[in-house]
Amino acid sequence: MHTIKLLNRAEAELKESCIWYEKQQKGLSKSFRKELSSTFKRIGLNPFLYNHRYDTDLRFAALNEFPFILIYWFDQNLDTVFIASIFYTKRNPEF
Repeated sequence: MHTIKLLNRAEAELKESCIWYEKQQKGLSKSFRKELSSTFKRIGLNPFLYNHRYDTDLRFAALNEFPFILIYWFDQNLDTVFIASIFYTKRNPEF
């Protein structure tokens, strides 16, 4: 399995999302983290599973149960997947 590294932005988005979900329903952040962990594992096993987008090296992996997309790239030289963002897809672009 390849190494997975969350960049600062992704870590902040993860923390913020977990706090929000836990306020909505006790234990919901645990379900969110469980789905993230499953997606991280799939990416770690095969970083090429998801397609490139926008003529970049960025790949986008949608979660199934939560409205988020993981934005990442794989550095083969470092054998590391870098998670750039855990992006909430229902975000209002004006904010």
